Amino acid sequence: MISYNKTWLANLDVQTELKKELKRGNISDGEFKAITEKYPVGFYMPNIFVRVGLFILTCVIIGFADSLLSLMASSSHLITTAGWVFFLAILSYVALEVIVNNGHYRSGVDDALLIIAAGQLVATFGMMLYSIDGFLLCLSALAFILFIFLSLRFADMLTSAACCISFFAMVYFACEKIGSIGLTVVPFIMMLASGLVYWLVYACCNKKEFANYRNCLVIIQIVCLLTLYAAGNYYVVQTLSDELHGQTKAISLGAFFWTWTIVLPFVYIWFGIKKKNVILLRIGLSLVAAAAVTFRTYYHIFPLDVTLTVVAAIILGVVYLVTKYLKTPKHGFTLAEPTETHLMDNLKIESLAVAQTFSHAPSAPADKGTKFDGGDFGGGGSSDSF
Repeated sequence: MISYNKTWLANLDVQTELKKELKRGNISDGEFKAITEKYPVGFYMPNIFVRVGLFILTCVIIGFADSLLSLMASSSHLITTAGWVFFLAILSYVALEVIVNNGHYRSGVDDALLIIAAGQLVATFGMMLYSIDGFLLCLSALAFILFIFLSLRFADMLTSAACCISFFAMVYFACEKIGSIGLTVVPFIMMLASGLVYWLVYACCNKKEFANYRNCLVIIQIVCLLTLYAAGNYYVVQTLSDELHGQTKAISLGAFFWTWTIVLPFVYIWFGIKKKNVILLRIGLSLVAAAAVTFRTYYHIFPLDVTLTVVAAIILGVVYLVTKYLKTPKHGFTLAEPTETHLMDNLKIESLAVAQTFSHAPSAPADKGTKFDGGDFGGGGSSDSF
């Protein structure tokens, strides 16, 4: 399903892990060079500056090309129809497939073409569905299907995030179609949906079948965790309640949503520490600030800038104390750079080094008898040409 060369993707993972091992001093420069030559990568992957330049250049070229085609077709009034936008989207997608098949991988060109094609296809769906009832529900459903395909095809993190967001949008608008009952229970439905998706994605992260999609799965986890928090955030629920009743009104189960708003970030942090999960830990720390802002919105104990300053000072203090405490590794935690062995759990660097070292032995077609020539010490000792 994935468009990129799978062998090169696997070799790229090998080379990425080898660079980490080289940096740690576990393998030598010679071993690194020998193994990377054994596992070549044929992708065109420029540095970040060239990538950004190619991205901008591609957007400009596609913009001029689409404008020229639209100008040529302006007399037939086709450019105002969804079919014309769909035609341009197909051209962008075909160009994307051609570029990828020519070895581009995160080069900026494929990134730009992917975003342009996706945007044009979503615009096509919007123009087609704009006048029907349930426009937002249908649009989010079609966008969800589109982004699933693009994510599976190109393993792109941005389309994976869009896929997850469109799914949650589809769930929300489906609840909205039910009426007042749907809007009343939508926070709990969103909690259930985001929690279920997170659990499924987390279970797939370390499976070999999804090795090429691990970055995409990480992005989906982040979106799910943020959605799970937002679904029970007091401010979000209050806003939905105001929309439902047409006026500002105290929400039922307010104590539950306040507890969710304040406690859930610390639950993330606790599970992040317990499971040694960096995603949970960082999301939890970030949401502490969101909880403080939400609290400050309704209870004006301190000005907003003072509240954020106090929260930031507390977080920095905790970080400083933890840093001091973990200078010496304790309970499986350390300040040292993580090994990230889970990214290549089946890769054995030592085996690759040994195998590559012995792979230089020549494969003689036939045994022509024992030969003792070639030594540097009168034939008694063999050189590297033995």
